[in-house]
Amino acid sequence: MSELKQPTLPVSKIVQGKNPRTYFDPVEMAELEEGIRAAGGVIQPILVRPIPGSDLYEIVAGERRWRAAKNVFGDSYEMPIVIQALSDTAAEALAVIENHHADMSAADSAQAAKRQMMRLDGDKEEVAKNLGWTLHKLDQRLALLTCTPAVLDALTQRKIKIGHAELLAGVPPEKQDRVLEAVLKNNVPVATLKGQLGQFSRRLDEAIFDTSVCIGCSHNSALQSGLFDESLGDGFCQHPTHYDELTLKAVEAKAESLRDEYPSVRIVKAGDGTTLLPLAVDGELGVGGEQHDKCKSCASFGCAISAMPGSYGDITPSLCFDAACHSKKVALWRKVNRDEKSAEKPPVTTQASVSNKKTSSPKPTNQTSQRIVEYRVRSWRRWLARALVTQPQRNLSVLIALAGTGLAKDVNPKEFSQVAHKIAGRELTRERMGLDAALREVDGLPTDQMNRLLLTITASAAFGVNESSLNLLLNYLEVDEKAHFKWDKEFLELHTINELDALARQTGLFTAMGVYYQSARAKKKPEFITKLLSVPGFHYEDIVPDVMRYPRKPVMGAAAESGGQNGMIDDVDAMHETDEEGEEETELAA
Repeated sequence: MSELKQPTLPVSKIVQGKNPRTYFDPVEMAELEEGIRAAGGVIQPILVRPIPGSDLYEIVAGERRWRAAKNVFGDSYEMPIVIQALSDTAAEALAVIENHHADMSAADSAQAAKRQMMRLDGDKEEVAKNLGWTLHKLDQRLALLTCTPAVLDALTQRKIKIGHAELLAGVPPEKQDRVLEAVLKNNVPVATLKGQLGQFSRRLDEAIFDTSVCIGCSHNSALQSGLFDESLGDGFCQHPTHYDELTLKAVEAKAESLRDEYPSVRIVKAGDGTTLLPLAVDGELGVGGEQHDKCKSCASFGCAISAMPGSYGDITPSLCFDAACHSKKVALWRKVNRDEKSAEKPPVTTQASVSNKKTSSPKPTNQTSQRIVEYRVRSWRRWLARALVTQPQRNLSVLIALAGTGLAKDVNPKEFSQVAHKIAGRELTRERMGLDAALREVDGLPTDQMNRLLLTITASAAFGVNESSLNLLLNYLEVDEKAHFKWDKEFLELHTINELDALARQTGLFTAMGVYYQSARAKKKPEFITKLLSVPGFHYEDIVPDVMRYPRKPVMGAAAESGGQNGMIDDVDAMHETDEEGEEETELAA
């Protein structure tokens, strides 16, 4: 019985196929060539498939043997072959299986698995079956593809070990190449790399954000822990920049939720150098009870929220962020305490002129929040405008004084134009109107309208003068805040809860509410405001908060006039309305 002859093909008739192996180790290839030379040829046939429309055949498995035989014996060598007609998918699967036993790089097999997944529409079970792998091994290889091309090349060329690549797979891509460079330069062992990466990771159990978004993240160490032999273990985020971004967003959201409570909310980050100064009644940094209550409505009073590792999201309440002011208040309170103690000591002399009278405490002060300051100034301007139209003699004095001091330019044409329209029943002035046109509009107006318009000219100046002049004019006209100030939501909504607390104590609302105050304060800000505006028996009309009172200073002038000007008050109030054409409200209309 004759032996079956082994089919062969000249090396020249065989061409390279789509080999998943991309790297051929030079040392191993030299050893293979020596083996083939010693054996007198290739013993194990290679697998090829025909190329349609030609007399050539494509290598499916065995490219290393084909390369070695070509180098040793040349293109005429008759290469032992096995011929099979295979699809691209089947051919690559067989190539992966064959190369697996020939120590193919894990990076190459990962790329091959990826191509198989694309060909088979992501069917993992079918891919694993074709490759002869378990699903775990398939997931393991696919997870390696989070490595950058440089890392995969280093793994393929055996410059790093599989453990290096597994650890780098969880590192952000933008940092992998930099870490790889250091590994190659310093020949860093796997264990050392693991320790170094652990130092820069973040613990997920310390996160203050919703970590459900981290479950499927490639930077979650749990993913590598379940697949690789080398990982940081469970519970670590290996993308510290993203972790810090999510943490800062959570801290900012927490800060935003506190802005209704504190005038100032600070986020404290590492390296800020922020010194937290606690605001207290007594103790080493105490400021006294009265000043403490006043400070709670200060623009520099607030809380701090930590954005630092180990204390993410921790809130430090009741702080002062004005170190200079805080030092002064503490020093004043210490002086008061020292003076009181000194006054309690027995007199050192018998002279009757020596008194043990206690030193009075300094008047509490604070820095009013800017939003309240702006509201106050707007209100003062409206109050001044109304006072100017109800006091015609002083109105004329103010107009003359403005003209005589070059401040007539402070007359606000926009505010004047709005009320003038209401008084005259038509538009007397408008933007870019010439003087001749304005004269034609004004000429012939009834005397009573002219007089009312004259008063309005000065009233509109209330919206143009600077704050110093505004204060001076309020004093000159002896404007009574009680006649104008209204307790309403607009005013109270400007305050934080702590500012409302200070306001309630200063105005007597705290006392008037009695035992119900604390339960009201514990509610949300809108509900708290509603409670503050509906206290039975509290005479709101008689109380003006200190923050809305203008500084009193003596100004020489005649007694205030206030008779027969109700119509003019209506004219000024018209400056608070939008005109018939729906134009934007002016400052006087605010």
